[in-house]
Amino acid sequence: MNKLLKVNISLIKYRFDIKCCIVLGAVLGVVEAVACHLKDDLTWFGMFEMGVLMVMMLSAVGGLFISRDYSNNTIRNKLTVGHKRNDIYLANQITEILIFCLPLILYIITSVICNICFIGTKDLDISAFTKNVMVCLLANIAISAITTFIAMTVKSNAGGVLPIILMYPLLFFSVMAEEFQDIKWLKTINDISPLSQLTILMTPDKNPWTHIFYSVLITIVFILGGMSIFRRTDLK
Repeated sequence: MNKLLKVNISLIKYRFDIKCCIVLGAVLGVVEAVACHLKDDLTWFGMFEMGVLMVMMLSAVGGLFISRDYSNNTIRNKLTVGHKRNDIYLANQITEILIFCLPLILYIITSVICNICFIGTKDLDISAFTKNVMVCLLANIAISAITTFIAMTVKSNAGGVLPIILMYPLLFFSVMAEEFQDIKWLKTINDISPLSQLTILMTPDKNPWTHIFYSVLITIVFILGGMSIFRRTDLK
């Protein structure tokens, strides 16, 4: 699997869309902080507003990264030279995690630096902020697992488009769940959905460990399920 990872990481370095996302992550951190500071609306939790926009953008880029393997017959070639299917899937999953998390981490770092410069740390609740960061990162990893699952099981260029299409109904559902918070089953599903978790981080998360648990569970389920389906997939 190490060879597969090295190839994927080298592709990340040369793919223009991925490089743009990484640079954009750093730029957005500065732009968001400056814009909020000019409006006198800068807070330590306001930076999480960009989380939803970034994950939707990254789901499209991540899906296209894997779908190119099918359109270029790269996956079939990897199997031909002796790579195991589990290794191929896991290498792609790790790559997806990097694609999703690198821009986000850069965004958080630049946002933190700007916030320190503009408003300092006097009003910063480090514990609550750290928990929000953990929820944000693990929700992104969960969405990366869903993206990998879709892209690896659809087996065509459509796998690169479906993840971003899926984000829209999930986002709509999260908005509806916020409007009808008194419906318990709707709230539970909202807690489970990683995209919905990202929409509530502009204030301290009241149930961070619940959200972290669901994100980890979703990640494990989709990785194991994706590997199981990919092992039985006919690529001929």
